[in-house]
Amino acid sequence: MLRNFIVVILALAAVAAGVMFYQMQQSSAEPQNALVFPQPRTLSDFNLTDQFGEKVDRERLYGQWTLAFVGYTYCPDICPLTLAKLAGVQPELATMVEEPLKVWFISVDPNRDTVQQLNNYVNYFSQPAVLGMTAGHDQLFPFVRQLGLMYAISSTTEPNYLVDHSASIVLINPQGQLVAMFKPPLQVGELPVVSAEQLLTDFPLVLQKLNQA
Repeated sequence: MLRNFIVVILALAAVAAGVMFYQMQQSSAEPQNALVFPQPRTLSDFNLTDQFGEKVDRERLYGQWTLAFVGYTYCPDICPLTLAKLAGVQPELATMVEEPLKVWFISVDPNRDTVQQLNNYVNYFSQPAVLGMTAGHDQLFPFVRQLGLMYAISSTTEPNYLVDHSASIVLINPQGQLVAMFKPPLQVGELPVVSAEQLLTDFPLVLQKLNQA
């Protein structure tokens, strides 16, 4: 009887140690390619136009989680790859939060990306949670800078000009505050595109850190 009691005690102790080890691992887990801001950053108001011609301002961020990135529809590589990855993982990421999860594609090329062009481009990815939008540079530049992102157009004299822009994806909480940034891995010879697998791994770790703050 005493021997059985000791075995039970040791087993319970082993289980408790295993649970504590798991909890310590979880609490110390850090996202590999994401930055969680020490304090949420409240965004100033902005005025964009979406792919349906509707106004997009700060209030459109309220009550939802938003993954946002900048680009343009004539982008040859980073933009379509990023949007395809986000459209693909959005349903699984959406199960990790209570509020709806939306994806914002912010075009920084209003000269070519008309409302119709944006609508055609976004619809190609067949994901209703994705919304395309743009505005004049007087609205775009300060808004993009608020997000911690950037873009630059060297010249528009050529019909097929390119636009330099950030490849990171930012996360905005349901209060309209910037809380995190997902960064693409920088590897020689590889396009700087956020990995879908890494996003699925980092997203819950980011949420965990936000809940602990």
